[in-house]
Amino acid sequence: MYRILLADLDLTPLISNELISYQVDIAYDIEDFYNATYKNKYNIYVLNYYYYDICKELKKTGDTTPTLFIDEYYDIHHLKNAFEIADDYIIKPINFQELKIRIEYQFKKLYNSKKKVVVYKDLYFHLESKQLYKKNTKIKLSPNEAKLIGYFLSQIGTPLLKEDILDYLESSSDGTLRVYISKLNKIGFNIKYERASFSYILT
Repeated sequence: MYRILLADLDLTPLISNELISYQVDIAYDIEDFYNATYKNKYNIYVLNYYYYDICKELKKTGDTTPTLFIDEYYDIHHLKNAFEIADDYIIKPINFQELKIRIEYQFKKLYNSKKKVVVYKDLYFHLESKQLYKKNTKIKLSPNEAKLIGYFLSQIGTPLLKEDILDYLESSSDGTLRVYISKLNKIGFNIKYERASFSYILT
């Protein structure tokens, strides 16, 4: 499940409507934003332009999280500044469906979904057919194993909470998940468990 940090109180209705399928955290002020980005890894920031300076400082530390700025009014200087560190910029009043489309477009870029095949080391995963090949040999997968591969490949290098993975697989079995992970690692994936954060990461 993609995780969004939202820092614009005018947009909170999005959570129960257009963004209901995502995990959304809200930053009510700069301190909340600091704490959230320190404790968690996000797939996208959706921020009021008010957070420009703090976001700029965060980017200087190496944070590459896709960022979408929301502005109260059109300002060419704001636009120029935003695109120095962000991926998109939109002016209020906002059409929530348009904003959702823009967010999902960033996720598509993140997943590199325009490619029909994702390459990982000597493994080739076909996004449409959900087939995995090692060199020219097809690897037999269960539906959940294929689903899990797609989930990890969409977020390489990002810690994924065990709870979110189980939700994604619609499973409550920690033991079954460990079996899946063990098989994927034997195939050639490098998925590690980070005990401190109860998360898995594909590197």
